[in-house]
Amino acid sequence: MNVLCIGAHPDDCESAMGGTAALMVDRGDTVRFLALTNGDKGHYADEYRREPRLLAERRHLEALRAAAVLGCEYQCLGWHDGEVYVTPDATEAVVRAIRGFGKAGEGPDLIVTNRPCDYHRDHRYGAQLVLDAVYMLTVPLACPDMPHLSRLPVVAYWQDHFVETGAFRCDRAVSIDPAMERKVSAIQEHRSQFCEWIPYNAGSHSAFSDFPIDERSQRERLSRIFESAAADVANAYRSHLPITTRYAEAFQISDYGAVPEPDELRSYFP
Repeated sequence: MNVLCIGAHPDDCESAMGGTAALMVDRGDTVRFLALTNGDKGHYADEYRREPRLLAERRHLEALRAAAVLGCEYQCLGWHDGEVYVTPDATEAVVRAIRGFGKAGEGPDLIVTNRPCDYHRDHRYGAQLVLDAVYMLTVPLACPDMPHLSRLPVVAYWQDHFVETGAFRCDRAVSIDPAMERKVSAIQEHRSQFCEWIPYNAGSHSAFSDFPIDERSQRERLSRIFESAAADVANAYRSHLPITTRYAEAFQISDYGAVPEPDELRSYFP
């Protein structure tokens, strides 16, 4: 299959579904991570305040390395961090990015993104852009210079804990035990984000407080954080998983794309 994972920022896909992406690659799928922004505001250092371009360049290289760890492709639309809005131009850009992945006229089989109720404005508007773009994929006169798609892809959301507009519904859970180490390795490549910015921004009341400075200790802390999160998902959706599963990622199918039958759904996820 061709699987397109769309996140607002360069690290979103790895942290949300890095294990599932690695297992998809293992079974022969082509997986692309698409970041809408270049992440050029996600730091505190004066050098990046003076020249945001340097942070964008650093984060691009980190994202390329992280995707390579998982065997995925990486693409970035290059928008400024914190400036994702639902506009005609932005919607057209997402339509083009989706149509441009996979076979001409078919596009991706599966799109995965966050739900449009996410805490971050870039995430919320990014998800809305994806949903707005999905219908237009099959409209010939929308972006008429690119072949329109003959079908709608399946659209899925990765798991979250937000309940303000309705709780996440698990339609499919994936045991990521064989890929947990690779997920952590990919996350560790985003050092500017997980080892510098998030510990600074999260404050003292989080798992990222007093974050270590040496790489070995950073790896150990990131392993504990993300293994714990994946274990919580496995425990929450145990009925969807093999009984021996330790770590998992979960997904909800959106009504706005093609909706597979239950038996067919199993073929979309490892």
